[in-house]
Amino acid sequence: MKKICNPLVYLAWAIVAILPNAIFAAPAYNFDRVQLQSALEDLKAWLPGEWNSYPQIWYERNVTLPAEGEHEHWHRTFALIDAPQVGDTVFYGQVNIGGPEGPILARSQVLYKAVIDEDAGVISINGQPLAEPEKFADLHRQPELWSKARMPDEGAINCSFLWRRHGQQLVGVLDAKRPEGRKHGPGTCSYISRNGQEFIADAEWVLSPEELWLYDTNRIGGVQFVGRKDRTHLRLYRTARYTCAVETPTGMQTFSAHDRGFVADFQGANDQAMSIMLLRAPYPTASGTLDDTLRLNLNTANKQAVAKAPPRAASIQLNSGGTNVTCTLD
Repeated sequence: MKKICNPLVYLAWAIVAILPNAIFAAPAYNFDRVQLQSALEDLKAWLPGEWNSYPQIWYERNVTLPAEGEHEHWHRTFALIDAPQVGDTVFYGQVNIGGPEGPILARSQVLYKAVIDEDAGVISINGQPLAEPEKFADLHRQPELWSKARMPDEGAINCSFLWRRHGQQLVGVLDAKRPEGRKHGPGTCSYISRNGQEFIADAEWVLSPEELWLYDTNRIGGVQFVGRKDRTHLRLYRTARYTCAVETPTGMQTFSAHDRGFVADFQGANDQAMSIMLLRAPYPTASGTLDDTLRLNLNTANKQAVAKAPPRAASIQLNSGGTNVTCTLD
C-alpha cells in the first residue's frame, strides 16, 4: 500500500517534539468579560452559606475507609460581606471543628477579595487571615464589624487563587504572583520563606451549588505540614438548617439542627438514653449507585428507627416506641 505523506502531520509532530511543555503544560482558556462576570455572579451566589464534611466522614466510616484514615470534620462558613475598605467583592470565611458549634480552627478566619482579571481571563482571589481574629469571631453574623475588617498586609501575599468556569462548576487553582514561583507547575505556588527555605503550596477548590471540594497542601523545606499525603479532596456539602422537636412521654425538647450530621442526645421514658441524627448524604444503594437522601435516625441502646425524605424536604417525621421526632426546614 502506498503511504500518503501529509506535510501538516509532520509539521505538527515537529512542533510537539520541539515545544512539549508549551503545548501540554496546561489547557488554555479564552473567557471574555461577559463570561467572567457571569462566573463571578455564580461565585457570589454559590459560595456563601454553611458547608459540612460529615457526609464524607459517614461514608468513610460505614462504607470505605481511606488508607490514610478519615478526613477532617469541618463546618465551613462563607459570607459575602460589605467591606469596601478591602474591595468591591469580599468574602469572609471560617472553619469550625466538628460542627457549627465547635471551636474555630486557627488561622481559618480569612478575608477573600475577588476581582476580574480580564487580561488573564480569570477571577483572581487574594486571601489572607485576619489580624486579631478573636475580635472577629463569627464575623458573618456581625455586620457592624465589617467596616473594621482588614487584611494585615495584602502586599505580602505571594499566591492568588485563579477561578474559571468548568461546565457546571467553578474551579480555583493556585498561581504565583511572580514567574519564579510557578516552577512546580499549574495549580502550585512557591517562594522562599523568611527562614530561607522553599515554601510550596498546591491547591484546587471545586465549587458547585451543593458541593465544595477542597484540596490544599503546604510544604516547607520538603516537609508537608498542611493537607493529606494521599492528596485527596475534603468534600464539603451545603448545609440546610432545621428545627427538630422531640416529644417523649415525659415532655418536649426542641433543637436547632442541620441536615449534614446533626446529633442530639436526650432522655426518653424511664431515663432511657436516646439520640437523633439528621443526615443528608449520598447513600450507597443495593444497585451500586449513590442516592442523595435525607435520613432521620432515632437511636437507643438496642434499637434504631429510620425515616427517609427527599433532600431539603420541608419536614421529616419519625415515631417509634412512644417517641415522636419532627424536623422542619427553617
